[in-house]
Amino acid sequence: MALKKILINARVVQLDYVENRVNRFMFNYDAVNKREAIFEELSEFTPGRRFYEYLVLANEGVEYKVDLRTRNCTKAPARPWRDIEIPPNATFVDEYTMGGPGENIVLQQWSDASPLRHNARRYISFTLNNCYLSSEDILLGGANVTDSISNRFYNLVEGIPNPNVFVVPPSCQQTKYHQTEPFTLWP
Repeated sequence: MALKKILINARVVQLDYVENRVNRFMFNYDAVNKREAIFEELSEFTPGRRFYEYLVLANEGVEYKVDLRTRNCTKAPARPWRDIEIPPNATFVDEYTMGGPGENIVLQQWSDASPLRHNARRYISFTLNNCYLSSEDILLGGANVTDSISNRFYNLVEGIPNPNVFVVPPSCQQTKYHQTEPFTLWP
């Protein structure tokens, strides 16, 4: 099962067991130009918490993190690009059905064959028919669930409804804030 180079817009709920919180994002993914635009969804349930927009431009080797309230921008080197696909040396884990009678979908789960950064391991599920991303579980240091992050993708749309999401915000054009490591939104 191979994934085509595609453009995807989706919503994501992220269960971050390391930080002990739930994050929600609007996710825009462009595999052709190797870029992502990720917007944290503001929530009234987390007063005082800062929310950010992340713009990853892998071909240019840069990431931006913009505070959605103040519009302050921080720049960092881009992390290595990772296509949303079944990892090259992946191992088939399982095939299962989600949903109920008359309204179900078949998914396949795969695991990477080599550890990611910091010995993390990734489990990723795709729909069987069109290979759309459904979920991603990243074990950050071992098999302990408290050291993991789970991403659930939903409301997927093929294409990017607003291509302007990949335009570098004005506040980032002359940013003075630099970080030496990539942002850790996605391990």
